[in-house]
Amino acid sequence: MSKTGERSLEPSLPTWRDLLLGERRVATWAICLGVALHAFNWFVVNTATPSAVLELGRADLLSWVTAFYLVFSILGSSGAAFLKSRIGLRALLPGATLALILGCAVIAFAPSMHVVLVGRIIQGVAEGVIYALSYIIAAEVVGHRALPALWALLALVWALATILGPIAAGILIELWSWRVAAAALIVPAIMFVQLGLKVLPRMEKPPEGQARWPIGRLACLAVGSLALCIASETGGFQALLVSAAALGLIFIGLLLDRYAVRGLFPRRLLGFDTPSVQGLWLLALMLIADASVFMFAPFIVQVHFGMPALVAGQIASLTAIGWSVSALIVAKTRQSKTAALVVAGPTSLAIGLGAIAGSLSLHSLVGMSASLFVIGIGFGVSHGFISQRTIAHSEKGEEDVTSGGIPTVEGLGSSVGAALAGIVATTAGFPAMEVGLHPFVVTATTGAAIALPAIFLALKFVTAGPSPTPARHASIQSP
Repeated sequence: MSKTGERSLEPSLPTWRDLLLGERRVATWAICLGVALHAFNWFVVNTATPSAVLELGRADLLSWVTAFYLVFSILGSSGAAFLKSRIGLRALLPGATLALILGCAVIAFAPSMHVVLVGRIIQGVAEGVIYALSYIIAAEVVGHRALPALWALLALVWALATILGPIAAGILIELWSWRVAAAALIVPAIMFVQLGLKVLPRMEKPPEGQARWPIGRLACLAVGSLALCIASETGGFQALLVSAAALGLIFIGLLLDRYAVRGLFPRRLLGFDTPSVQGLWLLALMLIADASVFMFAPFIVQVHFGMPALVAGQIASLTAIGWSVSALIVAKTRQSKTAALVVAGPTSLAIGLGAIAGSLSLHSLVGMSASLFVIGIGFGVSHGFISQRTIAHSEKGEEDVTSGGIPTVEGLGSSVGAALAGIVATTAGFPAMEVGLHPFVVTATTGAAIALPAIFLALKFVTAGPSPTPARHASIQSP
């Protein structure tokens, strides 16, 4: 057979230009805006929180502003598929967006830090639902074959949020106040719900409202995730006890979900015997390994290398930039060649984390910066194809919980990784300044060690089944 004949068997994949300007443009913009809401909320509020503490007091609650948001976003994303089956997308999407707007308003008019925490709880649940819905809409509306190009765009969205979020928040705070920065997300939230309602099918499958609310399972996940946040701020034997209890609660929640009538996650999530589950665990392992980077990179650059806060933020964003650039480059890779990229992801992650440990040992900011970029490349070349294969191999009837489970397991992975990195760093001497960079060398080395089993899981994942085909998910064309 000629080369031309071989190529005709595998049609070219849609590009990001096709998505942004083609017939699926409305759906693409809606999904990008939904992810942007999640990303910008994270960076804008984190930037505004110190100013809020200066005005309202209670500096001891500073870390809880982030912890509450992270925990309750996991809660929202894990329940998104269940809510979709119960009330339908066209009711859930505007409802979650209105809740997000309410959370922004609560924070903007908060008279105390306790009320700010209430706003963050509302934001976390709403953002978790919206973020998971963005993945569900991607599988249903954009179509399976366009997912690599879409993931590349979403990586670019995260990179822009990493760079522009703190800058935009700083400008708003400087010109007006932190309250204006907290309320700034209301406008894009309104735009998101308008785009989303245009994308969603007019005639939707009737909601299946017979199942009971999964209060017990969600409570286990929420309390367990919150306990992990607490563990990340402690050290020694106490941290190990809290972490063990937290992981036990999360395990109980997942075990209960396995035997529930309507699960929040794929039925076989606690095993490694199906490709879709292997893909979810692979993403979780990569986020666990990477946690020390997003936790400590800005602190290291600012405190130990003496750089201004703005410079420290931009250097820390090199991971997001490497992710976006590499994702755009590989987005058009043919399906038959994506297995190598899936394995390259955790491999690059392990190399990058090991290089960070070496660079910090040599006190080299240049080496650390290059290593952050390599880590970003690891995620960029693999994340889209891991997600695509995971969704494509989902079990029949579990398409929504698999798609919506991606951000949930990533959030859980980040929580576990943050707790582990905090425990390791504290045990190694952090925050005592006289120990220098040693705690961060240890955390980076630990992350590299965690990335090693992710490499073997990636090899198992790409050989577990045939390459995904577009037939798994039908594409509903946007208007």
